[in-house]
Order: sequence, then C-alpha cells, then structure tokens
Amino acid sequence: MIKVDNLYKLSKLENVTNDNCPSFSGIVAGECKGDLWVDEIDNPQIAIVSSYAVGSFAFLGTINNDHEYMCLNNFIKNEIFDFLKQKGVNCFEFSIESDNFKPYILRMFKKKTIQREKEYSFRKTEQLDINYSLPDGFTMQRVDYSFWKKIVNGDFENENFLTKRLLESWGNFDNFISKSLAFSITYSNKIVSVIVGTARFKNVIPIDIETDDKFKRKGFGYYLTVEFVNECFNKGLVVQWDCVESNANSCKLAEKAKLKLFRENEVYWFDI
Repeated sequence: MIKVDNLYKLSKLENVTNDNCPSFSGIVAGECKGDLWVDEIDNPQIAIVSSYAVGSFAFLGTINNDHEYMCLNNFIKNEIFDFLKQKGVNCFEFSIESDNFKPYILRMFKKKTIQREKEYSFRKTEQLDINYSLPDGFTMQRVDYSFWKKIVNGDFENENFLTKRLLESWGNFDNFISKSLAFSITYSNKIVSVIVGTARFKNVIPIDIETDDKFKRKGFGYYLTVEFVNECFNKGLVVQWDCVESNANSCKLAEKAKLKLFRENEVYWFDI
C-alpha cells in the first residue's frame, strides 16, 4: 500500500470511491483533507482512508484474490496500527464501504473483540420552509471572509470551537470557502454553536454540528440545519447527515429537520 495525498488526476476514481460516503470519497478525490493509502497509483483497486472529521477509517474498493488480502492484512497490522499508536490512539475504528470488502475485513480481525453499531445516513434535497427566531442576544452568522477576519483578529474568545473543525477538514480557509459552507451562532464574543460542511464529493456535503454544553437544549442545532440546508439548496448542493445508533439525539434532529434516511451501514471498532 502507498500513502498518497489524493487521486484527483485519475480517471479511475470510481474504483475506490462511493457516492454514499462523501466524507471518505472526498479525501480520495482530493476535495478535502485526510490520510489515504492505495494499492496502486495508476489503477487503484483498494483504498484505506482516514477522516479527521469522522474520526475513523474506511475501506473502499475491491479485493480480487487471497494475495491482495494477505498484503492488506500485513499492511494494516504492521503499518496502520503503528500509525495510530504513534498518535497515541489505541483503538481502530472503521467502516466498510464495499460489500466485497466485508467478509475479508471481518475475517482479518476475527480474533479481535469487535464492537459495532449501526450508522444511519440522511439526505435533504429540498428547501426547508421553516421560520424561527433566536433568543435575545444570539446571532446567526454565515462563516464567510468577514466572519473569518473577526476570528483572525481575536474577536471571539473560543475561536478554536470552529477553526479546529474547519481546518482539520480543509487545511485552509480558502479551500473551505471554495467548496463548502458553515454557519455559527454567536453570543457576545463567544461562538456557541456551529454547523460545518466537513467534506465534499461531487455535490454532496456531509455536516458536523456541535453546541457548547452551556447553550444546549435551545434548538440551535435545528436552526443551524435550516440555514445550512436552504443555502445548499440555493447552490444545487445536497446535505448528508451521518449519525450512529447510540446518538439518539442526532438521529431525532435529522428527522425533525425532515432529512430522509437513505442508507444504513455499520461502524466497527476494537482495541489494538
């Protein structure tokens, strides 16, 4: 396996991308930031992708024979596990984005105590005709160059609440602004809630939402979703919301915002 930045110049991206998982396929295509390993540069059949935003790995592509399986097995256990340990991570979390891959990967780790849970993916392609009003003192702001200038100038005491998510996914603000969207709710000089498009593949943008613990249960995640969905609709983009079964609040919020469930997958993890 070879570590590369992206495969955006190749015509055979379809071998190692999947329209259902833009967070990982966007990294393969060079749209957003992450770590990527492939079996070949010119004609890749196997890709291992690590997304900072998702916080896990994904397997994409196809295993064609036992030789490829053994090579992949050795690489993961000798290289990927070492890569994680050097970062102080002792857990391997992953999804399998190809039906072909699943039996190989599960056989590979059969001696591990694998935990798993369902992951639900929602999308929205229509505008949300919803009115809302923020509590007094709170302001909805689009993260544009004007807002970014305020961050650079130190106008917010907790700018890392937004910038960490944005820069881990996009590397720099110019790359983000050319491909994605974000909105923030502020109170005085504090960023209290954010929604960030953390990747892009074709016209699909997966999102990450977070609210400061002190400001939860005010509906901010819902209000941000309304703004984000409607702006994406205006730009011809599709919002994707991925959430795991254990995060019931996230699933309920997706349903409240009238996003439609289109896919179920599984997320796996085990101690290394």
